[in-house]
Amino acid sequence: MNIGAYAGRAVLTAIDIVNTGETDSGHDDLHDADRVAELLGHRGWVVPTPPSQADLTRLLSYRDTLRQAFDSTTEHEAVHLLNHTLAALRALPQLTEHDGHWHWHYAPPDAGIADRVAATTSAALLSLIASGGHDRMRRCSAENCSNVFVDFSRNGSRRYCSSTACGNRTHAAAYRARQRATDT
Repeated sequence: MNIGAYAGRAVLTAIDIVNTGETDSGHDDLHDADRVAELLGHRGWVVPTPPSQADLTRLLSYRDTLRQAFDSTTEHEAVHLLNHTLAALRALPQLTEHDGHWHWHYAPPDAGIADRVAATTSAALLSLIASGGHDRMRRCSAENCSNVFVDFSRNGSRRYCSSTACGNRTHAAAYRARQRATDT
């Protein structure tokens, strides 16, 4: 499944935002302006100053909407949530080339980083859904992992947010369980 580099980057940003929730350490990255700037910068967002407290609060609220979209059982439910976000932000798609190549902006130029992220990631997820990708918006199958991911694999069979972490851990645990069963 290919939705394009720009939309793909926005989808990965949405995944990153959902997966910022409290980890084993009990730390929620969306409460830390420097961490949010780092997370967004990693995905190519221009964050000239650390996000304000208002931006952090808006991102926390938006994360809940994103989580609901990933957990939705129907594409209609996800579309409703994401369309509602775009309507609330009064998103108006505009083509721009301010950094040397054409791409879409969905939020007004004076919008804060949280609203720009919410508008762009909502539009990208809607594009994914429109191309038949709702069933590829998933939650990790590993026990004790609540991360989300989008399965971009050719055959759509990915089950874990990370094959090297959750996948390996799950397969190793299954192997140990089989070994214990044959030892008795």
